[in-house]
Amino acid sequence: MRRLITILAAIGLLFASSGIAYGSQPGAVSGTYSVTTITSFSLSPVGANTFIQQTTAGVFSGTLAGTFEDELKAIVHPNGLVGGQGTLTCVCTVAGKSGTLEFVQVSTGDFAAQAFEGRAIIIGGTGDLSGLRGVLELQGSVDPNGLATVTYAGRIHDHP
Repeated sequence: MRRLITILAAIGLLFASSGIAYGSQPGAVSGTYSVTTITSFSLSPVGANTFIQQTTAGVFSGTLAGTFEDELKAIVHPNGLVGGQGTLTCVCTVAGKSGTLEFVQVSTGDFAAQAFEGRAIIIGGTGDLSGLRGVLELQGSVDPNGLATVTYAGRIHDHP
């Protein structure tokens, strides 16, 4: 019995040291991601609002590391408030495990301040990250060229 407890404790330490929380125990993640290229962009005025559609590519750093592509749809209201939603695909490494992560994102912001906040939810993955799920809180800014830099922090877990 003592040997079984020792083996289970060793397995638990192995999982805890990997940086990914397994089962129902979430682990903290944090870092940044930056848009490096806008690959397509369109504006469509509709009444007093403006619709934006764009695709971008960039780089994740921190707990999640790798490259990404995303698709964003946003609406800019006459008062300058912005609402957006999109999808993001990251070819990532997390705690030494590699694969692809799929996110859905929602955000709100202020066009004049070029700042936004939102949430990204990991809805799927492939490879070693196929069971990874989680929620990231986002805080971002956009430079004069339209390139965003985002700080993320949240919790992830590996859903068996």
